[in-house]
Amino acid sequence: MTSDGSGEERDWLAMPRSLVAPVYDILGFSITDGGEGWVECTLIVRDELLTADGALHGGVWLLVADSAQGGAVRTLLTAEERTATVQSDFRWLRRLEGDLLRCVGRVTRRTRQVWHTSVECFDAADAHVGTGTGTFVVVPR
Repeated sequence: MTSDGSGEERDWLAMPRSLVAPVYDILGFSITDGGEGWVECTLIVRDELLTADGALHGGVWLLVADSAQGGAVRTLLTAEERTATVQSDFRWLRRLEGDLLRCVGRVTRRTRQVWHTSVECFDAADAHVGTGTGTFVVVPR
């Protein structure tokens, strides 16, 4: 917990963790770290998530990357606000090696309703394996 400028302590991960979707459990990933404007999601890769060629399915990458970015946005929301992805762009830089995918999402710019994010993804050896951006709308809950 850190101060948010109001003099009160704030748990930056309370909002993202309170809104964890069931798909997190189905795929086996979780919010593992974060702070003001950023969140880390980590996936332990299982055989059920691989393509016929033995690579982690691209859709799984996107879901974890999007969740990291959305979680970053949620660290800055009030209880009266909600968010949704309206645009996403992702680039795979290399094949994932090992059994871990770690995605770190960050809020890079925000206006009243439209927030921009970035995401960087790493494998078990901390090699940079993917990168992307997202746009989120923030509206009343």
